[in-house]
Amino acid sequence: MKLFCLPYAGSSAVIYEKWKKRLAPSAVCIPMELAGRGTRTREPFYMGMADAAADMLERLKAHMDGTPYALFGHSMGGMIMYEVCHLIRAQGLQPPAMLFFSGRPAPEVPRREAPSHELPDDEFAQRILDIGATSAELFANQQLRDIFMPILRADFRLIETYKYEDRGPLPWPITAIAGIDEVWTEAELEAWNGHTSAGCQIVRMEGGHFYLQDNAEPLLMLLQSRLAQDSSMETMFA
Repeated sequence: MKLFCLPYAGSSAVIYEKWKKRLAPSAVCIPMELAGRGTRTREPFYMGMADAAADMLERLKAHMDGTPYALFGHSMGGMIMYEVCHLIRAQGLQPPAMLFFSGRPAPEVPRREAPSHELPDDEFAQRILDIGATSAELFANQQLRDIFMPILRADFRLIETYKYEDRGPLPWPITAIAGIDEVWTEAELEAWNGHTSAGCQIVRMEGGHFYLQDNAEPLLMLLQSRLAQDSSMETMFA
């Protein structure tokens, strides 16, 4: 089983590097790098969600060799993953065995926060700090600020200009995961049930939006269990 992981706003594929050893042998963890950061620093940022989804799909297709795979995305990564899933279905490509949407409600739930990606630098930085997306030290260091401010702006533009389109439920099982201290209502999380015809489970983890940073172990145990179980089923019916 391969597990492709998409990062959240302002981050890169490196956040999942530690998962590789932890998830073996249940899964081969493959962090997905988004344009404009990490190993793809020289590439331009995405112009919109369709651009991001198309790019991620092309990178996924390079790994589609018949081996079962699952998809995990946290926050913005989950938004991109949702759009990628609809492209996979529309193009009749090898389907994922399961989907893990982390740190966000169902895609039709509107954002509570006012748009921020066009704010002046200081106001934008304060907005990022207010939601806990990074530490004050990052913006205090001018060199780091110059690196990460454009990435964060591009990612928040992606999030804040996203327009949900109802294309019916996906035919693959969904696990939606969120911290117990998230601001969303149970109904906003339970709405994920309407996005699959193959069953959905809602899981709450200790912590807030960045629960996977503060204590990743419960999440990794959940992923390992689900992926190992699915791999066993694949072997049984092969």
